[in-house]
Amino acid sequence: MKKYELTQNTKIVDGVVLYQIKALIDIPVKDVKIGDLGGYIKSEDNLSHEDTCWIADEACVFGNAWISGDACIFGNAGVSGKAEVYDNARVCGFANVSGMAKVYGMAQVFHNAKVSGTAEVLGEAQVYSQAMVGGKTALIGGNWSENPISIIGSNDFICQCDTDKIRIGCITLTFDEWLEEYESIGKEHGYPDKQIKEYKMIIKLIIKLNKTT
Repeated sequence: MKKYELTQNTKIVDGVVLYQIKALIDIPVKDVKIGDLGGYIKSEDNLSHEDTCWIADEACVFGNAWISGDACIFGNAGVSGKAEVYDNARVCGFANVSGMAKVYGMAQVFHNAKVSGTAEVLGEAQVYSQAMVGGKTALIGGNWSENPISIIGSNDFICQCDTDKIRIGCITLTFDEWLEEYESIGKEHGYPDKQIKEYKMIIKLIIKLNKTT
């Protein structure tokens, strides 16, 4: 059973014609009733008919972006490219999610925040104000009103992914764990001593910057 249909109400965004959606069923958890108008999409390939996901207000979803699960896009938010928003994630305000970014879990992106590239925002992370998250950054928690610290190391992308965690490559540890284990992890991965020292310096820099903010 379809949850919504495309109407003849349109708007053009970045040269693309988008169609306003209209609810075909009640979605109580989103305060949506049959006949209510929602936001705008390029096609039904942008919004799942399953679960309670919804696009409301003047929000726009286009390109190959996909909204599913119980996610909600509202306000003047935009989701485009191959971005995905799912689970209980929220994108609102004038926020923008693009590229191959993923926003999921209980994550929220709002105000004028931007998430792009292959970035992932998950858990209970909140990205807001003027914060911009891009590249290979993965935020798994914390409140981010400014850009998270992200550094390209010799071999790996390094970023602070929570208030007390750092991610190097695919490994996420707390500040204290990295201080204790950076050398053994580096040797385990075959990194030369020079690179291990470089990563030690970056880890200490991120911790120091957090103590001064």
